Amino acid sequence: MVVRKFVTAVAVATALVLGTTGCSLSHNVATMQQYAPSDGAQITVDGVKGLNLIYLTQNVTDLGGLEVGAIIGSFVNTTDQPVQIRLQYQIDGSQSVDVIAAQTFDWVSEIIMPGQKYDLGYNESPAIYGVALNAKNLVAKPGDLISVFVGVNDAQGVQVLVPALDGALEQYKTLVDNLAAIDENSAE
Repeated sequence: MVVRKFVTAVAVATALVLGTTGCSLSHNVATMQQYAPSDGAQITVDGVKGLNLIYLTQNVTDLGGLEVGAIIGSFVNTTDQPVQIRLQYQIDGSQSVDVIAAQTFDWVSEIIMPGQKYDLGYNESPAIYGVALNAKNLVAKPGDLISVFVGVNDAQGVQVLVPALDGALEQYKTLVDNLAAIDENSAE
């Protein structure tokens, strides 16, 4: 009788322990997975980290419904050599005289020294302006993903899908509101 109670108690205790820890024994722990702790995309290319890369967009109804947009984010050089970042993406060229619909836009950063950070659209640094196109060659709207190629020095670029956001999130509202002001100034 005592043995039966002992075996039953051990079986219940074992079932309880396995039942309460079973998920962590057989499943990946979500807190150990890498993820972007921001609204933007992250990428590491040849030792340079692209952080919180976002395409901000706004439909400016005051300007005849034209779309304005800009890429923002930060780059950190984790190498021991100076580098330059190169971004390439498709922009809307329908307002230009010499292009039909889309053109490839190339941008090259200043030299980023080892251990330094280079900001786009933050800390008094300008963003990269231009109306980006989504994968269907349509003007990007909030929720779209913009295909941006990030290269270091003269190396071939690596694709990163950058989310298009508008001013719906409070932390980007001021930046998006500034897009219209910059577009109005450039039109003058």
